[in-house]
Amino acid sequence: MPSFNQTYVEQILQEAQKDVRHQPWKSSTVVNDNPTEDKVKIGTQSDNLFDGRKMAFRLEEIDADEDFPELIQCEWEAYENPEQYFFRLFCPIVGSHPNARQESLEECTARQREWHLSDPTSYWQKVVDTGTGKIVAGALWKICSRNPFEEQEHESAYWYPEGDRREYVNAALELFEAPRSRLAPVPQWKDCLLVVKDLNIIFTLPEYRRKGIGDMIMEWGVAKAAQMHVDMWLDATIYGIPLYKKHGFMIVNENNLCPQRESPSKEWEAIHRELSPMVMWQMKKSV
Repeated sequence: MPSFNQTYVEQILQEAQKDVRHQPWKSSTVVNDNPTEDKVKIGTQSDNLFDGRKMAFRLEEIDADEDFPELIQCEWEAYENPEQYFFRLFCPIVGSHPNARQESLEECTARQREWHLSDPTSYWQKVVDTGTGKIVAGALWKICSRNPFEEQEHESAYWYPEGDRREYVNAALELFEAPRSRLAPVPQWKDCLLVVKDLNIIFTLPEYRRKGIGDMIMEWGVAKAAQMHVDMWLDATIYGIPLYKKHGFMIVNENNLCPQRESPSKEWEAIHRELSPMVMWQMKKSV
């Protein structure tokens, strides 16, 4: 399995740092007691041109009845460029036929919408290019009134077909969740990052990166956590670390998500090759 040696990590961090270079943009943040009313409005970025026009962005809560197809399409495009293996734990392409990706995307869209509607802590945001109305980025925050890991249950990855591929993903998800319950003991906390079920998501379409959108989203979260007087916890990929460090987060743990098994089956070995390496870094920002 490829390993995350120090030289490789430094190389990726240098490449990822390009995506978080500061660019001038105006913002006003309003944080209310009701998170569904919180919005960040972004003014025109004079140095940002796209297709010959100046750009402005708006951050707002999604419309659960209308936005999920476009939002999750944006999510898939973002995580596939560059490919981030952990994403397939939650959003696999099932099958190899010509329509496999589209069918899997539709299933994933319906599932994430269901998860959102059934979870009172779920708060999805979208970033809209005001010039086109297009969703260009998204973020999922879990805003909790108590520690969600006090009574943690591991749900089977039912979105995978039965067999060792599902068992591999189940084992990887247990590895993913283990340090979170150990490292986040406070009764109130905010957790942000990628992908659903007890973790959050942040993503931007490739062509809209390096335009301050990640900063916009993180500023909203940092302001909300300060209002709630809670620490912030997140799980970062190698590509996200520079952005989170920029906003005051510190690495507190490294977590290899690739499970091991004695005498693995061919099915287990196949998905292990497909998803390796999978390393996440737990990061914290104190109040």
